[in-house]
Amino acid sequence: MTKKFILQGITGDSHLDEIRDAISVENVSRIVISVAFLTERGFGLLSDILKPIADKTVILAGIRNGITSAQGLLACVECGCKTYAVDTGSRGVVFHPKIYLGRSDQEARLVLGSANLTVGGLNSNIEASLKVVADLGLADEAALVADLEGKIDAMIADFPAHVVEVTTLEQVQSLLMAGRLTDESVKPAPSPSKSSGDRKLDAVPQMKLEKKKLKFTAVAPIGGHVEPAAPGGQPEEAQAQAAVEAPVSGAPVSDHLELVWESNSLTRRPLNIPTAAGTNPTGSMFFTKGQTPDIDQRHYFREDVFGALEWKHDDAVGKEHLERAKAKFRIVIKDVNYGVFEMSLTHDSRTDSPAYEQHNSLTQLHWGDVKPLVALEDLLDRTMFLYRDDKQPGLFVIEID
Repeated sequence: MTKKFILQGITGDSHLDEIRDAISVENVSRIVISVAFLTERGFGLLSDILKPIADKTVILAGIRNGITSAQGLLACVECGCKTYAVDTGSRGVVFHPKIYLGRSDQEARLVLGSANLTVGGLNSNIEASLKVVADLGLADEAALVADLEGKIDAMIADFPAHVVEVTTLEQVQSLLMAGRLTDESVKPAPSPSKSSGDRKLDAVPQMKLEKKKLKFTAVAPIGGHVEPAAPGGQPEEAQAQAAVEAPVSGAPVSDHLELVWESNSLTRRPLNIPTAAGTNPTGSMFFTKGQTPDIDQRHYFREDVFGALEWKHDDAVGKEHLERAKAKFRIVIKDVNYGVFEMSLTHDSRTDSPAYEQHNSLTQLHWGDVKPLVALEDLLDRTMFLYRDDKQPGLFVIEID
């Protein structure tokens, strides 16, 4: 038996590489994958290997955990794998084993540790596992593999109400409608459990890890998404208003947030961090296309994202082409809530300017009192997300993580 310790992110080890090797065992007779969390993008990193051997593959994935997605479960089914959804029936009890086993009659390769079948688990997170290559001609090693498979098979047999085979789109949609799966095409709104009034207490930069650069296409909606009911029995309008009035609160603006924009990696310019001594930052940030597909940045922000605001033309001579508006933004940085701020927006309404003809951005956000929160170097290379409250015009969330 040979063993290898994998410490992804800290070293050059990659769960993606090690797991792909494990399930590529020659003359494979069975693949067993058991994970807490499963997403379409995570499964897609292994699907090319699994598709030719799908009839030999068993996948078990936990649900009712806020992460496993309908798209991920459906991708396994459509690939042809025998796919089980594991539901403990309780939020307080999580199906958590992460096992990747590839076995032939002569050899077994096992990765056992912390990596889920997600992009984070296979590539981006700090994850640790033990990889074992066992010779099934040796009694002790064969017994270990048989014990593992036997216990997995027994769990499937012993808990038919909780370990359910999924074979159809209709089953997946039903689980989604029941709230037991997530919709991977919808980025969840931030809901920080921590609040702070002092941004300078958290200057931790983003940890630089060893990971591959992966490219993905957008995940398509699966249908059947149900918006969650407002908690606590309060009318939606009352919840939104309470969130704005509270100076610091762990809740998002409301439960009806829609992701409307995602930035590129943040640089000094949008964050208003001086580039050199004596540099005078503008105090504002232009909304560019960023990573949001299929938008015209000249019109999208003014007409769609902020279209419901009360815009007024500047009455100063020579500035009549500038439209001004105000909105309220909750600021969430690295999963910490810093409260709600009123901020100003400016849009250049000219359609004959060089900026317009060159398809440049025309809508900018003025940081104002928020500038001390964002003009710090620990936010460089992170991503900014803008959410709109689809029930209350004028309410937004800016998240940086």
